[in-house]
Amino acid sequence: MFTINTFSISKLNNAEVTGFYINVQKAITTGDPTKLGLAEVLPNFGSTLQKLIDQVYTTTGSEFTAAMLNADEKRDQTYKRIRLRLQMVEVAEDNPAIKAVKDVVKAHLLSKYTSKVPQLPYQEESAILRGFIFDLNDKLGDDGIAALGIADDLSALEDANNAFIAAYNSRATERAEGDTGLTLKLRQEMYALYQQVCFITQYLANSTETANAEKATACQGFIGVLNVLLADAKKRYNQRISNGTGDEEGEGGEGGSTNPDDSSDTTPDDQGGSGSGSGEGHTEPTDPTDNGGSGNGSNNSGSGSTDSGDSQDNGGSNNPSNPSNPSEGGNTTDPNKPSDSGVVNGDEVSF
Repeated sequence: MFTINTFSISKLNNAEVTGFYINVQKAITTGDPTKLGLAEVLPNFGSTLQKLIDQVYTTTGSEFTAAMLNADEKRDQTYKRIRLRLQMVEVAEDNPAIKAVKDVVKAHLLSKYTSKVPQLPYQEESAILRGFIFDLNDKLGDDGIAALGIADDLSALEDANNAFIAAYNSRATERAEGDTGLTLKLRQEMYALYQQVCFITQYLANSTETANAEKATACQGFIGVLNVLLADAKKRYNQRISNGTGDEEGEGGEGGSTNPDDSSDTTPDDQGGSGSGSGEGHTEPTDPTDNGGSGNGSNNSGSGSTDSGDSQDNGGSNNPSNPSNPSEGGNTTDPNKPSDSGVVNGDEVSF
């Protein structure tokens, strides 16, 4: 029997859930709505998703987002300058002070803090930069820092990282205290539409009627794609939680099983964590253009639990307020930074 995997969508945050729905929308469009039996559902799915995206990304955080992105750019550039200075120990053999810290730099700094740090999800980068600053002070000491000429940059890096964290937290608080009523309502509407998608495609995928043979094949393929999206959403959610960056809470109220044959969520590996994940990736949207995903993306995932939108190139509309990479969980302000979380809100549901 072809079934949609179980996942707790209500645990996804708004960015993850919108990204997930954007990916679902793209999968429906690519798979042929008529063959999937979703021609009547798709228009409402898309329009509701767009409303959710607009609600989530265009009404909050513009001031704090601007400050956050400015601080992020400063810390990225400063980190790169410091790391470049560390790499120069290889060609500074004539300087005794630098030679004294060469082994430490090579063994404990360059190998541990790579050039990819600026591309990490926002909150993960924040934590790593704190460790980087501590290690520089601890392992190099004042003499080593002075010899490398990085004292001013090190101070600037700490200031920029602290400024980023402050702006990020302020934005998260502002969003949490904003109009959550309408957001929750739209998430619930999206979840209901997602359940329709799951019920229809799962029913047709398992149909033995000759008249439905073509639809059965199309729906079987669609379910395979949907399960991949759900697995990706789950992975992103778990990464966000394991990184301890969940500051954006998922919206409750979604949930319920979408599997016509199983109303209870029993798939152990699909249990989602609880809702909120702050670690947005560097692809996070900039208000008001930081919307996650174009087109119709909503923050709720429906019953199928794969709200975490990870594939940013899903189809969504070309709404200028939405980022181009919906798959990243909806945050696409900086194309070089992956989104921290995929949004997957909703209770565990089985399909």
